Amino acid sequence: MKNLLTQIKNEWRSNLFLLVELLLVFAVLWYIVDWVTVTARVYRAPMGFDTEHCYNLSFSTLTSKSALYNPELTVEDNIDALLEITERLRHRPGVEAVSISQNCYPYNEGSNSAQFYLQDSIHVGAYLVWSDPDFYRVFRYQAVDGGSSEQLAAAISDQTMIITSNITEDYPVLDLPDARPLLNREVALTYPDRGYHRRIAAIAVPVRRSHFETSHEWGGAFIGNNLNRDELINELGNVRYVQVSLRVSPDADKDFVDALMADADRLYRVGNIFLLEASSFSDIRHISELEDVNEVKTQLCILFFLMLNIFLGVIGTFWFRTRRRRNEIALRLAMGSTKKQIFCLLMGEGLLLLTLVTLPAMIVCYNVGIAEFTMGHTELITTWPVEWSFLRFLSGTLGAWLLMASMVIVGIWFPAQQAVSIQPAEALHEE
Repeated sequence: MKNLLTQIKNEWRSNLFLLVELLLVFAVLWYIVDWVTVTARVYRAPMGFDTEHCYNLSFSTLTSKSALYNPELTVEDNIDALLEITERLRHRPGVEAVSISQNCYPYNEGSNSAQFYLQDSIHVGAYLVWSDPDFYRVFRYQAVDGGSSEQLAAAISDQTMIITSNITEDYPVLDLPDARPLLNREVALTYPDRGYHRRIAAIAVPVRRSHFETSHEWGGAFIGNNLNRDELINELGNVRYVQVSLRVSPDADKDFVDALMADADRLYRVGNIFLLEASSFSDIRHISELEDVNEVKTQLCILFFLMLNIFLGVIGTFWFRTRRRRNEIALRLAMGSTKKQIFCLLMGEGLLLLTLVTLPAMIVCYNVGIAEFTMGHTELITTWPVEWSFLRFLSGTLGAWLLMASMVIVGIWFPAQQAVSIQPAEALHEE
C-alpha cells in the first residue's frame, strides 16, 4: 500500500487529471444508480389494491331516436334500472363481486375530494372514494393490521366513513403521523359544526394511483364514503357519471368481455339503460400509465447512452494508461518481479486511485442529496419519492463504486495480460 501511494504521488501530474475524471464520473454514476433504484423501488412497491381479473363497465341511456326508448321513465327509474343490472351481474357465473362508484376506481384520471374536521376547526382533506361497500371487495382494499377487504366493506355505511392510516401525516399540528388512534371517533363534516357527523369505522392501508406515484402523493390517503341510492338519484342523476366495476374468478376470465357483451342486449338492458362497453383494468392501467412509461423509457435510454460513454471513456483511459507502461512492466519482469506481482500492482494502483477519489465524490453527492432534501425538488434531480436517508446514500455510493471498479478492472485486465506476456528483452529493445 505504501509503495502504491508513493508511486501515485511521484506521478501526481498525470494522476491529477485522472482523479478529476474519476470524481466527475463517480458523481454522475451515483446519480444514475440512485435514480434507477428509487424508480424501481417506487414501481415495485405495493399498490394497496388488486385489479387482476377486474373490469370496468360503462352504461348509457337510450335516446329518443331509438325504437326501444321509453319517454315516461324518470331519473329514478333509470337509477333503479342500473341497480337491477348490477344485481343481475352479481348472479352471473364467475362473477365474484360487483360495485358502483363515482370517479374513484383505480387508475382513474379524475378525482373528487372530501374532508372532515378535528379539534373543532382543523380541516383534514383527502381523495374521496365514493362507492358502495362492494367496492372494497372488488379491488381488495386492505384494512391496517392485516384486516381484510371484508372488514372494510362491513364498516362502511351512511353513518360511517373509512380513512387511511396516513391521512393525517401532512397535518403536523395534529401530531398524528398515524391515524389509527382516530378509529371509532366521531368527526364533524362541517365547520362551524352543523350537526353532520360520521364515525370513523375502519382504518385502511394507503393506496397508490399509479406505479409511478407513492402513497404520500394525492390519492394515497383517502376518505371512503358510502354511495347510496338517494345520492345516485339526487346528486348524480345520470348513469354516465357512475362506474360499475366487477371482479371475476380466474377460471371465468377467459374471453369474459366477449361473452358479456354477447349477452348485453338480452340480459343487461333494463328500461332505457343499457351496457355500453366493458374494459379490463389491465387496459385502463396501460392507458393511464402510458405517458409515465414512455417518459421513464426515454430517461433510461438517455442514461444507457450516458453509461455507455462513461464505460468506454473510463475503460479506454485505463487501457491506454496500462499499455503506455508496457516498457516499465518489461523492466520489472527483467528485475525479477513475477507476472502475478505486476498484475496485482497494476490492479491495486487503479483501485487505489478510485478509492482515493471516493471520499470527495461522496461529499459532493451527499451535499446534492441534502440540498434536494432541504430545498425541495430541483431541476437536477426529479425523483425523490423515497425518503432521503444515509442508508439510501450509502447504497447509491456502493453501487457507483462497484460500477467504477468494474470499469477499472476491465480497463487494466486485458492490456496487463498482454503486457506481462511480452518477453522483457523485446520490450527493452523497443525502448
